[in-house]
Amino acid sequence: MLLLAPLTPTGNRTCLELLASTTPPGEANVAAVTYTPPPETWISDWKAHIDELPAELAFIHANTVDTEDEETSGIPPGVSVSRVDPNQPMDIIAPLSERLTRWKGNGNRTLVSVQTLTILLEYVDFDTAFRYLHILTHRVQAADAIGFYHMDPDIHDEETINTLKSLFDAVVEVSDDGESWSVTETYGDQSATSEHAQSHDTDVSVPDSETGLVASIRDSLSGVLSGPSDSQPSEVAAEGATAESDDSDAGDSDEEPSPDSGVEGLPEEAMLTDEDRIRELLTQYGGRMKQADVTEETDWSKSTVSRKLSKMEEKGLITRVQVGRGNLVFLSGYEPETAKSPFEQGGTD
Repeated sequence: MLLLAPLTPTGNRTCLELLASTTPPGEANVAAVTYTPPPETWISDWKAHIDELPAELAFIHANTVDTEDEETSGIPPGVSVSRVDPNQPMDIIAPLSERLTRWKGNGNRTLVSVQTLTILLEYVDFDTAFRYLHILTHRVQAADAIGFYHMDPDIHDEETINTLKSLFDAVVEVSDDGESWSVTETYGDQSATSEHAQSHDTDVSVPDSETGLVASIRDSLSGVLSGPSDSQPSEVAAEGATAESDDSDAGDSDEEPSPDSGVEGLPEEAMLTDEDRIRELLTQYGGRMKQADVTEETDWSKSTVSRKLSKMEEKGLITRVQVGRGNLVFLSGYEPETAKSPFEQGGTD
């Protein structure tokens, strides 16, 4: 679900209210991907507008600024925080996947909040962001979770917004003052729009209230949230959102798209770079796998896999550890302690 709202306190409040409108906090698992505002600010805002924290809460914070211990004092016990480089959005997938897997079957509804795509696009180019979001939305969907992705429509051009809309099941648009909004379902062949304009207290604090903005949002989204189980987000994007592969032996698809079709009709693998495919594989295997399994899964030759992994290792994206006659490949951040240098392990005897 794409939320088009201003990058202001009003827009931030709307993000939280929309999140809380779908599921009572006591019955929700929430994984929040944050950029500029740190997790403790997110928690403070949530308490101010929603009050009760979600039953399960975890953060993936994408920011290059080091956070001191005192800055995390506002994070309650049991709330995890994973920190990643905002210039490497694919690094978000692994900790998020781990959290979604851990919550599976715990009886709560899982929600994923990304605040905000506007900041994401300041760190990476559009094609990289599109490939990342394509993978992320599919990962969220595979976990039977609901994703909420905030974006400020005033900062981006219409083409960028329309291209990203194709990745989502619904688009919620909110006015600058937060008093009017609309919900448009976009998945499959459906094209239903529900529009509302209401005045409401800026301090809505009861997410399960049957009156006001929160209840109206929930009512409008009920069709989307309980839509057909086989509904899939549209994967049609404007021309220019494709990724070039650096190898001709990356695999063939059953259908060859026309030159003018952009990414429409392409299989998911065709939208990824070779490095993205390897990182996706490693994520699926819990952050590590045998190099021989990479060869088997990709159908690339041994030499091709070795060359690609060497390039990724030089960039610090992976680590290879020799075990017996083969190598184990670790996604960055998943290396065993013995694979790290003394400087990375911190301190000496």
